[in-house]
Amino acid sequence: MRSKIPSFIIIPFFLSVIIFILYIFLGIDHRSYIVDPITIFFFIIITILLFILDTINNLIYRRKLKFLTEEERRKIFEEDEGNYFYRLYKFLFNNSKKMNQGVKKIDHGFDGIIELDNRLPMWWVHLFYTTILFSAIYFFSYLFMDFSNPYKEYEIAYKNQLREIDIFEKTTPQITIENAFFNPKLIDSGKALFEENCSTCHQYDGSGNIGPNLTDDYWINIIEKDLFKNIFSIIWYGSKNNPTMRAFGQSGEIKGNDIHKISSYVYFINKLSKKPIKHKAPQGKKNMDWNKI
Repeated sequence: MRSKIPSFIIIPFFLSVIIFILYIFLGIDHRSYIVDPITIFFFIIITILLFILDTINNLIYRRKLKFLTEEERRKIFEEDEGNYFYRLYKFLFNNSKKMNQGVKKIDHGFDGIIELDNRLPMWWVHLFYTTILFSAIYFFSYLFMDFSNPYKEYEIAYKNQLREIDIFEKTTPQITIENAFFNPKLIDSGKALFEENCSTCHQYDGSGNIGPNLTDDYWINIIEKDLFKNIFSIIWYGSKNNPTMRAFGQSGEIKGNDIHKISSYVYFINKLSKKPIKHKAPQGKKNMDWNKI
């Protein structure tokens, strides 16, 4: 059967559906395949085949008209009067023929109940077409614009978060050796930072690798009388007796607030957790005479 929708609408719509399916299911890492020369060639072949199919369909339709009566041809020509957009407008807003038709009755037969096949209200029909129009606009907006693109929304949210962090760090004073103190609330966040920055040399549990064991009572550097500040100072200034321990704070590699978190975690595994973890032999001098916090 010949479609009443012209090919210049059907073919782009059909190609758009294919592109949309590829765009969704290929994933963000493989969407470059859509503009690959082979894919473009594939789309060209499909377009040519669709035009050939439409041409054949029109030829069959015209040949079929020759076998119809004059009255049948007249009804068809009346229905096809004007271009597609005129017929669509007439169908939506000037549907007087349907208004004049009687209500069709459907007899179920076996139960004696007659069902009235009432015509749908025009407001409902127009609302339905509005949803179709909205879906088409949304579809092309999703394909070719940043609107409702989850990856773009994530990128924008990520940049905004980095901007907020930058503003927070600029407006929030950094912890220094003078005001550093042990904060139990920072242990969990300090553990995450320790695993990210320190675990290569000290293991994830602080038991030591190429760096010393941080869970025993032996220290290569004793700079401060307070254990927590001694830990903070070593991370900030580095180790004079162990050059592999660089000055993370002085170099700006780790900010004061993050050193505060790491120091809280190291103090926790050294002083407050079950100890020591016997992984590496002690290094440095044993010191039990720390000021109590």
